[in-house]
Amino acid sequence: MINSVQQEQKCAEQKSSVSLSAALMGAVSNKYFVISLLSVVLAGIAYFLGSEDVSCLADVSAAALLGLLLWVVQYIWLRKYGISRKMILENSASVDPRLAGSLGDLNSLGSTMGALAGISVVLSELFIINGGALNSGEVVLPIMENIAKAVCIGSMISVTTSRPSLRCSLYIITGRSTGARGSELLKKTCRASRSEGLMTRIQKMSYLRIAGAVVTALVIVMSALSGAGSAFTCAGTAFLCMLAVGLSGCCAKGKDEKLSDEKLPLFDKEGRKKCTQNCVFFMIISFLFMYTLPFRSVYTEYTLRQDYFYDDVVTERFEIFSIPAPGDESAALMNGLFITSALMIIVISGVYALSSGFMSVSQISSELIGAAISFGAAACYGAINKAAALDPIQYLVAASIACLLIVLNMIAYLIEKRRLKKQSE
Repeated sequence: MINSVQQEQKCAEQKSSVSLSAALMGAVSNKYFVISLLSVVLAGIAYFLGSEDVSCLADVSAAALLGLLLWVVQYIWLRKYGISRKMILENSASVDPRLAGSLGDLNSLGSTMGALAGISVVLSELFIINGGALNSGEVVLPIMENIAKAVCIGSMISVTTSRPSLRCSLYIITGRSTGARGSELLKKTCRASRSEGLMTRIQKMSYLRIAGAVVTALVIVMSALSGAGSAFTCAGTAFLCMLAVGLSGCCAKGKDEKLSDEKLPLFDKEGRKKCTQNCVFFMIISFLFMYTLPFRSVYTEYTLRQDYFYDDVVTERFEIFSIPAPGDESAALMNGLFITSALMIIVISGVYALSSGFMSVSQISSELIGAAISFGAAACYGAINKAAALDPIQYLVAASIACLLIVLNMIAYLIEKRRLKKQSE
């Protein structure tokens, strides 16, 4: 009888409830969401002052809504485990300082990548594309719209490795892995660095967020400074960042393992090598996709010229490398790059999810769901912007490129396995 009473008290303590309003307030009061709202206000002012293009306001508003959805999902997910934003902040001092410091380094990396992408977008719009907005008759409105886009893109990339979002995923992963709730979840999170299984899941979260922030920012910088404009729209950038954050918080349910005597580091040699390889593969594939004829010929309709003047010089050589023109002409190409990037982020997530070996499809169930949602997002954007609509062949090419990343990871795995075998001999 006494044991049953004690068990009921323990369950009641673990199932401490958090109100829905507190969870929603934690999402709305986040500084990154406030920054995205400021970009919406700036784009709205430009529109009401006489800007004829409503696409900037719509794009920034869609990105802000996606960002809000990200925070709402995270805090409602935490509510399921009886945790609120206030409880996380109060417990932050008790988390292992080494683990907290490593997560803080991720925050700095994401902020740097976000600022780099935002600055490149502004420089591209003001000085590179079509001679730059400063050379046009109207200056104030284009500057306001470009700054709004840059602030929105920069804030979305920064969210990927932001400290509040990393904390949310840390508690979500601990709760899903151990099944703990409430005060018990707070205690187990403080001891997370002593659990090998739990740290493996947290490492996946960290490396996936690094890859998501770095490659998204670098692809935007590469395309913007080349004169092709931002590779991703504000809403597309928000979706890619939301995808990386969402997949990083998904993990299989684990067992309550025994704690080790030594604290495990967040970053190890194998994880860093795998992350670096995938980022390099990602960038090379994105470069080839955007600038080379074999890929662009699938996503771009070339207009045949049949009227030539005698002074025209016609060569029989193909332009293997060329910069896509910004606008509707390359809208399908950029939408194809978007779905390809989303699938490659999913592949990177699957690589870490299967690092301990393949046992069942449930290990990559969240990745399969993410792939379906990504295809749906590309289709929705194509329905809104007819120039960006993709046909089945173009979707198939995007999926095949993601499969190429899978093959590259398999080759890297076999090479590493062979190297370790030779060392052991």
